[in-house]
Amino acid sequence: MFVRCKLISSHWICFLLLLVLTTSSVSWAQCSQGAIICETFGAGQRGALPQGQTNFTYRAIRCPGDGEYNLADTLDGGCHGDAWHTVREDHTPGDVRGNMFIVNASYQPSEFYSQKATGLCPGVTYEFSLWVLNVNKILQAGECDEFNLRNPIIAMRVEQADGTLIREVIQPAVPRTTSPTWVPLSMQFAIQTNTNDIVVKLINKGLGGCGNDLIIDDIAFRPIHPTLTIQFSGSTDSETTVCADTRLTLNVGTAAGYPNPAYLWQQSRDGQTWSAVAGAGRATYTINRVQPGRTYYRLRNTQAINADAVGRAQCSAESNVLIVNGREDAPFSLGEDVTFCEDATYTFPVPGPFPAGTTYVWSDQSTDRQLTVQTAGTYWLETNLNGCTYRDSVETKTQNCHPEDIYVPDAFSPNNDTINDKLVVFHAGTFTDYTFTVFDRWGSVIFMSQHPDSQWDGMYKNQPCTAGIYAWTIQYSVVSTLNKDNRFARSGTVLLVR
Repeated sequence: MFVRCKLISSHWICFLLLLVLTTSSVSWAQCSQGAIICETFGAGQRGALPQGQTNFTYRAIRCPGDGEYNLADTLDGGCHGDAWHTVREDHTPGDVRGNMFIVNASYQPSEFYSQKATGLCPGVTYEFSLWVLNVNKILQAGECDEFNLRNPIIAMRVEQADGTLIREVIQPAVPRTTSPTWVPLSMQFAIQTNTNDIVVKLINKGLGGCGNDLIIDDIAFRPIHPTLTIQFSGSTDSETTVCADTRLTLNVGTAAGYPNPAYLWQQSRDGQTWSAVAGAGRATYTINRVQPGRTYYRLRNTQAINADAVGRAQCSAESNVLIVNGREDAPFSLGEDVTFCEDATYTFPVPGPFPAGTTYVWSDQSTDRQLTVQTAGTYWLETNLNGCTYRDSVETKTQNCHPEDIYVPDAFSPNNDTINDKLVVFHAGTFTDYTFTVFDRWGSVIFMSQHPDSQWDGMYKNQPCTAGIYAWTIQYSVVSTLNKDNRFARSGTVLLVR
């Protein structure tokens, strides 16, 4: 429930921010947009204001006297020698039996309204406003107080909780009129950075007695933020229609709001309920994938000191709203990247079903129900629905599915011509154990290595071996594709050519 804040005749405080209000109905008709407090004094029968909000005396009578007040929906003229107007309704149009605050000022200037407000935002400018009506008719000066007819002079004062003055504005005297006339009064002030609790007061600077009688209604309290606008990148339109799942960038427009601020982008599907957009704390926001249907976007920003409260309307400027209409497309997924065996094939099926009217094409420009590939690479499928395309890609890799395979050449020629000078054991897998041995024709070992990178160069004891046929054996272990360590043995012959 909103707090009520209605005036009495002097010092004034709008039931600032966190007041719990005990009034009947609240009308926003005459309060500024964005008002945090809107005191209308309710409607229908009600009693006195809560204790502490005024030091005037409550009198539920037609014509309260000096230092007294009443809350009522009409004021019957003829009071105090036919000096007052007849007021048929309060300031809010259409507010059925809406109450207003009828005040007869005390004889001496005095504070007539005071209220503490907590939880404000440092550095933010606030506006405190109300409507006042001088209930005294225009009359000829008479004997009352030596022919002086007094009009209300209201001072609007804002203090820190310890009484330190923040600002005071003494408003011009509210004039008498030939018929009841409502007059707006307002003031602006900024909360200092070392406090967020204040006291707002209304003080009647005029004297009572002959005049200085008034009615107050529709008290409001709201923050005054700098203007903040947003726009689509490269466009000043407030609404756009694009294909769903495409990228779209929004950024700050011609009015930047607060300087060096904290930002908060928000979105809504109905234009009423808003939620923060994850990871969007900058002046530019990119919608990575536009949602199908209608989505609303807006931006809040505030001074750095209020960064933790950037989501609160009271503490932050609020931009205009942009509307994004996402045209339906046909999204899908080809799944995770794929690895398959060398010399094999892999088949991608069309992952439908798709919405009616969808067409599609593979990366090889075919429109078959599947795509079969046999080499590593990037492959994609693209759908088209009424001009809106959607593409998903997948990477394929090939691997040797037989890591135990090795190859030892039938011959080599160690003649230092850099071509086939060494006996190399070619292998696909990674050895976890390895022994390669070469024998001469009598079975003597002339070369042995336990390191795959160590190759026979046709030498034995630093002497060239003669041309001819030599036997070899190899024992090795490799890790299979199932992560199992398997041991193998192979043998053969090689021709050494000189």
